[in-house]
Amino acid sequence: MARARTIKPHFMRSRSMRAVSGMARLTFIQLWLIADDAGRLTASPLSLARRLYPGDAEAAGLLPGWLDELERQHCIERYTVDRLDYLRIVNWRRHQKIYHPTPSRLPARPVGFQKESEELQETFVSKSEKPSSDKALSPAAQIPEQFTTPPETLGKNPGNPGAPALSPTFTSDSGGEGFFRRAAAFAQRALARG
Repeated sequence: MARARTIKPHFMRSRSMRAVSGMARLTFIQLWLIADDAGRLTASPLSLARRLYPGDAEAAGLLPGWLDELERQHCIERYTVDRLDYLRIVNWRRHQKIYHPTPSRLPARPVGFQKESEELQETFVSKSEKPSSDKALSPAAQIPEQFTTPPETLGKNPGNPGAPALSPTFTSDSGGEGFFRRAAAFAQRALARG
């Protein structure tokens, strides 16, 4: 499905875009429109020509050359999985900010993929497709102590140990914060006053 994508102002001044022909540049932009939210698409030359240049009979013969130009400049990577050709737009996540992305149905470029030997490994996901550090899981040693509070302290006020505790059946996953916890504490205090 075609998507609206973003072209940054420095696109035309980039080294790779100055090194390719105008039609390769246009092809690159059009690839963004038909790529999935992970920057991948099927790369059958005839199918791509029909999708990128509908009704243009010459495009089918010229498209492989434009894709070669883009691949030489490391703008795209072509790869094969189970004898099907795919294409990946390099640095996709750096240039396209996608909110609520749809997971790709296409396979990632195999790690260790060698185009000349067609050698594949079992592990998929290239280095550039790994989550950024802000989205990666934190090791347990880096989790703040307030989030590792043992369950026996739930329902107690750590800031005021003399305050009445909440009922033993009350459980919370908010670590002592949040509207519902404060509301329950207020209700218990009101009940205690009579």
